[in-house]
Amino acid sequence: MDQKFWTCLRQRSQRLLSKDLERIKDLQVRKNVPLLPLTSFRIGGPAHLFLVPRTLKALEHTIFYLGNRSISYKVLGQGSNLLISDKGVKLVMSLAALNRIHSTPGHTFKTIVSVEAGCRLKSLISWSIHNSLCGLENLSGIPASVGGAISMNAGTNKCSMAEAIDAVQFTGPDGSCWFQRNQLQFDYRSFRLPDKALISAARIQLDKSSPDQIKRNVRNVMRKRRTTQPIGKPNAGCVFRNPPGDSAGKLIDQCGLKGLRIGDAEVSKKHANFIVNRGKASAVQVMDLLEIIRERVKKEADVGLVPEVSIWGMET
Repeated sequence: MDQKFWTCLRQRSQRLLSKDLERIKDLQVRKNVPLLPLTSFRIGGPAHLFLVPRTLKALEHTIFYLGNRSISYKVLGQGSNLLISDKGVKLVMSLAALNRIHSTPGHTFKTIVSVEAGCRLKSLISWSIHNSLCGLENLSGIPASVGGAISMNAGTNKCSMAEAIDAVQFTGPDGSCWFQRNQLQFDYRSFRLPDKALISAARIQLDKSSPDQIKRNVRNVMRKRRTTQPIGKPNAGCVFRNPPGDSAGKLIDQCGLKGLRIGDAEVSKKHANFIVNRGKASAVQVMDLLEIIRERVKKEADVGLVPEVSIWGMET
């Protein structure tokens, strides 16, 4: 059978899948959605199907439907720490509409904040300032959703997301379930997810503090970020994890790779563990740059760098 036949068959299957999903209440289904503007890297092709659940119930029904049919999908938060293939991906679920926040009194002096996974980390920090709650200031400037920040255990050399977590809600084909902090397994820039589940919400522990003090702390963190990181240029954050006891940025810099460029993809001159998009960089150009960096650092420092950035649709 020729290629045209298989193309028609795939298109028919996609139409049937789309029609089935459109029957789920509070689920928006869109086709051929450009992903480039939805990522901090400003790189990537389209999503053939793009799903936006607006309620937890819609999310549960969608995952149940997809799980029962063994249909794989990608989960999109704020699109940071992410490199998407120039050809795009088949099915993407955006949690951006699941962004609600509310608080309840906690034990001792703690306040427990319940937040949905699609909420921007920046929005949660702004909300915490408004409510005189501290504990997240050192995460200021990380362009992630709450779910994304948890899934990669986002952080700095001072703290990580894990330190603020009280509990995490997972949603899978069998429904939603809360796991307490002592049931969760965090590691450096990683978090072990249950099989076939995603993060749908979390409870965060925060302390009472003065709004002015919290604002000062945030300003200090952002001032340091602006002087050490290429804020303002499209990027995906740090592209490699720091090796034990060392700095990926320092190793890359020592290899003389700052400013190395392939097309519009460039190793940042401000921080060597960042790759910036200087205009119209492609995913292929970024991947080629990543490979050059890994080979040079392995050759000159005998250290194998591990990507921190998530990569969709391409081999690492």
